[in-house]
Formats: sequence, structure tokens, C-alpha cells
Amino acid sequence: MLDGIRFEELLDYSVEENRRWQQFFARHPEALDLPLDIAGSVRQLVLHIFAVELYFANAISGLEKEDPDQFPIETVEETFAVREKATGRFREFFAKATDEDWQQTVELGRINLKASKRKLVAQALTHSMRHWAQIATFLRQSGFKQEWNHDLLLSKAME
Repeated sequence: MLDGIRFEELLDYSVEENRRWQQFFARHPEALDLPLDIAGSVRQLVLHIFAVELYFANAISGLEKEDPDQFPIETVEETFAVREKATGRFREFFAKATDEDWQQTVELGRINLKASKRKLVAQALTHSMRHWAQIATFLRQSGFKQEWNHDLLLSKAME
């Protein structure tokens, strides 16, 4: 019996959700520029989500931090390309990681913290889910109802 959920399965759920969000924003690009108290605008919060994912994906992979201010984000495709880069790096790490790799700690100089790669992946994925829930609620309240259910249970992940 497998105890719990594997990060790869959680990433699959996240990828499926992000594909739907990308399609949603392609149909409703004006929703990206709605002002949002959390980050200035919906677009800025989406970029924050993806920048954090890329930050942690790079950290567990031993790669340099990338400057989010340099990410092209004018179009929906450019914005979601940041997420695709992070997803690729997570998948590469998952494919080759040993138990020792997961336990290895990484120093996060920006916040003066040291954490295991396992904890960094958990933080990246749960951080994204929390912010997407905020975006979904805000957009529904602003008249932008999403036409899909966001629940893991109703996704293709873990099938």
C-alpha cells in the first residue's frame, strides 16, 4: 500500500489546473489586469506563483536564481512559460532523485533559512494551490466564473 501522495502526482494535478487557467486567461485576458490587493493585479500574483515555483525548482536542482523582473509576461503564453520551465525542472529532479537527494538541505539566503529539498517541493506546490484558490475566489466575485471544478478528486491526477 502506498502511503500518501507522491510529489509527481501533485505536480500532475497542478499542471492540469494550470492548463485550464491558461485557457481561461486566453479567453479572458482582461481578468489578468484586474487590481488585486495581494499583489497589485491578478497578473502579478500569477507571476509570483510561477516565480516561486521556478525559484524552488532551481534551488533543488542546484541552479542559479532567476530574476522575475526579467521574465516576459506581456502575453498569457509568456507568463505560463515560466511555469512550464519550473515544471520541467521539477520533473527532471523527480526522475533522478535518490532518498539522499530528498534529504539534502538547501540554504535559502534570501530568507536566511535552510530546508530539505523535500520540504522545498512541498512548499512550492502548496504555495501555488493557496494562491490559485485566492485567484479563483476573487475572479468569481468579479464576475469571472471558471467553468471547471478545481478539486483534486475531479482531476485526472492519481488515476
